[in-house]
Amino acid sequence: MKNKKRIESIDWLRGLMALSIMLYHLVGLTYFKLNADSLLGRLGVYGVCIFFILSGLSMAMVYSRYIKGIRTSFYFFIRRIFRIWPLLWVVTLLILINPVPFNQQGNSVINIILNFTTTVGLIKPSDYIAMGTWSIGSEMLYYVFTPFIIFLYNKKLLFGNLFFLFTILIGFYFSQILLKPTMNLGSQWQIYINPLNNLYLYVSGIAIYYNLKKIKITKKLNIIVLLVCWISFIILPFKGDQITLVTGIGRIIFSFLSICIVISFYKMNFSVPKIIRYQLEVLGIATYSIYLFHPVVNVYVGIFLQKYFSLTNPIFQFILAIISTIIISLISYKYLEMPFMKLGKKVTKLKQ
Repeated sequence: MKNKKRIESIDWLRGLMALSIMLYHLVGLTYFKLNADSLLGRLGVYGVCIFFILSGLSMAMVYSRYIKGIRTSFYFFIRRIFRIWPLLWVVTLLILINPVPFNQQGNSVINIILNFTTTVGLIKPSDYIAMGTWSIGSEMLYYVFTPFIIFLYNKKLLFGNLFFLFTILIGFYFSQILLKPTMNLGSQWQIYINPLNNLYLYVSGIAIYYNLKKIKITKKLNIIVLLVCWISFIILPFKGDQITLVTGIGRIIFSFLSICIVISFYKMNFSVPKIIRYQLEVLGIATYSIYLFHPVVNVYVGIFLQKYFSLTNPIFQFILAIISTIIISLISYKYLEMPFMKLGKKVTKLKQ
């Protein structure tokens, strides 16, 4: 039951981050720019970073004993394809059918193939079609590394941690040297979304599992850590463009806070009221759909309201887009994502 509870708490955090990123995009990119001094401006950057950490942690929890060689490594990747590609294809097709404002990369055959196969993250990360899918391309590349990372950790904890340290140094190179704090984040977006820049976050999730899986954290300490991290995340005096959050001391502090927040949810040993838990569970299971669907749904909702009701009220569109996204995401999870996940497990089922 404890493991199940921990997995549920991880889903809660994942759901909260999906909600925060949806709000960030709908508010920040549709109505006004959000800077580094706003909570949504910070979550818009580090919500995705926390996704990377959670992904690494989840992969380690589920596959640390499954991946044992070339065959199981291949099966692992096939399962991730069945999990990632179907929904990505649907969202990308919706954009190709009715191109939305944020799709500025062009729709060449090669670019479409790169996006459909998620190899865009490896070849040219900035040419993603659907908003936010640069992170999906990065994830798929991280999955390629995952069997090797798990092999190192299973071999010896020190080996895995040394590799984790190596990825931290790579991230340090990006945040302290390649990215310039004197230029805004938008002008350096192609550098920031390079998969190697965020690799240490994904590996940190795996490191959390292997280093802390047998360690218990008291309820009191966990709550204190969580509160301190969130308060620090909110009130730290970082202003101006979001580049201040991903360069210099800002990158170090906010990365550390993000990792500590994930640890707190991973080791969460306290309950929440049922009504809140239910809402978090709903968001948790629909996370991937919410993340991909919300920009497209927002555009289609706007078109629908203007075409059939002659309404251009941004607040009404904002509320309807959120509600519609959550409903569509839950339907997607049940009738699209789950069937393909089950099919992926069936195809890669190991013979006894």
